[in-house]
Amino acid sequence: MKRVCRSFLIILSLISIFLISCEEEIGSNMPLSGKIPDEQADSIRVISTSNNVIDYELTAVHFYKYYSTKQTYADTVFVTFFNLDGSVKSTLKCNKAEVNDAKNTLTGIGDVVVVSENGTMKAPFMILERNTNTLFAKKGVILIRENNVLFGEEMESNLDLERVEITKVSAHGKLNEDEVSW
Repeated sequence: MKRVCRSFLIILSLISIFLISCEEEIGSNMPLSGKIPDEQADSIRVISTSNNVIDYELTAVHFYKYYSTKQTYADTVFVTFFNLDGSVKSTLKCNKAEVNDAKNTLTGIGDVVVVSENGTMKAPFMILERNTNTLFAKKGVILIRENNVLFGEEMESNLDLERVEITKVSAHGKLNEDEVSW
């Protein structure tokens, strides 16, 4: 009888530990601590259009939307931005994204990579102002164009990486003095 009671207590303890650890894991995945999202989805694909033209296509592994704060959180994010003619303008990849609909911004966090025909930008953190399609990369940035690599502290650019301003810049590559205007 004592053996059965001990076995029962051990099994009950293991189940309790399992349930507590599952509860903590679920709670830790929620972007806003203690708040349950109004919408939640896994393996999501969102296509945004204006006047029958696709603006962007977003895919994410997890997606959480909060109506009261007008915020959306997603992880393992990939976004394709399109030109008016349907061609790809650029792509954005990041570990996590936060969309603030009130400010109309998208913040990319962790291993942010933007690719366009004008180059590739890498940074740990980026904010995209969706009204102007202006991106601000912070906390260290790398811009790669052909065989040239620029390093900087911060960068401001348009979404297709055509117009770029980098602060505290250093570079690797070949300098063509005909293209430089001092």
